[in-house]
Amino acid sequence: MIMKKIVINSLLFALILISSISIQAQEGDMEETMANLKESLDLSDKQVTQVQTLLVQYRAKLDGVLLKYEDQQEPDVGAMIGEIRNVRDGYRKDLQGILSKDQFNTYIDLIDAIMTDMFNDLAEIRLIDVQPQINLTDKQLESLVPIVGKSLLSTVRLLFENAGTRLSVPKKISIANNLKKIEKEKRAGMENILTPEQLATYDKYKEEQKAARKGK
Repeated sequence: MIMKKIVINSLLFALILISSISIQAQEGDMEETMANLKESLDLSDKQVTQVQTLLVQYRAKLDGVLLKYEDQQEPDVGAMIGEIRNVRDGYRKDLQGILSKDQFNTYIDLIDAIMTDMFNDLAEIRLIDVQPQINLTDKQLESLVPIVGKSLLSTVRLLFENAGTRLSVPKKISIANNLKKIEKEKRAGMENILTPEQLATYDKYKEEQKAARKGK
């Protein structure tokens, strides 16, 4: 039950996680996107054409999955993420057939950098929301952003890679332990930045928010 709730709350992040480059290509200028990829990955002209075609196909497949679940009142979130993950995996496999090993590794690093920035932005928004409650200074907020951002991204990645699959008991335990590890690392980072009074206020605020959600 807890796993399902976390997956549902993280669905939007998961969709962003696996489609960041294709979203840029659709909402922005494909020509500009490909120029950036050509420079970053040192693509040949042939590779540019192949990668662009693959990106268009990737986006179409993602849209197909989303449309499939769009009109469902209570979509099977796990199944949906599983299908999206399969599209992502197929895309990356095809991409590996176009790029050299070094180019593909650079591409993955590029995705990681994009996702780090995106989740740091999300962390900053969340921290600004609680800044008055726990009397965060601007410097403290700035220091917390990469810590909270990393925690959010690590959590979403873990859940995304396991949603929609039949999990054995040992696997469920492993996921739970990894989630605890992520939370523990975030907590340790926060303890190095916040005062004990701020931590206590933060904990109280989180409990109040949790109780409010249960009451809805």
